[in-house]
Amino acid sequence: MDACRGRARVITVNSSWQRAPWADVHYSSDAPWWDYHLARGMRAASRGEFWTGDPTYRPPGMRGVRFSKPLRGISRRPGVIAWGGNSGYCALGLAVQFGAARVLLLGYDMQGDTHWHGDHPDEIRKDFAFAMWRERFGEAARDLRRMGVAVINCSRETALDCFERASIQEALC
Repeated sequence: MDACRGRARVITVNSSWQRAPWADVHYSSDAPWWDYHLARGMRAASRGEFWTGDPTYRPPGMRGVRFSKPLRGISRRPGVIAWGGNSGYCALGLAVQFGAARVLLLGYDMQGDTHWHGDHPDEIRKDFAFAMWRERFGEAARDLRRMGVAVINCSRETALDCFERASIQEALC
């Protein structure tokens, strides 16, 4: 992620903030995740805006977007994103809301039985539905192409095959 620092607007998703506390935006859809990390000093250890799609969760300093119905695809309505089943999907929609014409994905591995950054602590761990998530990203990819938004998956290892692939160094050139 350091390759992006100062060269692109960066949105971290969930625990990725620990790799890039300098990011412009930190996103999670999950109130328990926010409670856990904010209680352990995330606000003081990071800069950037905090965003969520959880309509019931708005502690001081938290910005929010609404989830669309249907919960799939990419929303064109201002302030509205599709949930897609996971926070990474939401962050992609948020990047589009911010006006991104090109999005580089890192850590979107969509395989195995954990996140690329390892498990969340037991008290906030959730089940994974990688097959469903990959299908929903495929739907989003079609919407993004129609909208003229280029998405490049720069994850080192990935089962997500609906986006162009490149290394982060190649994509930043």
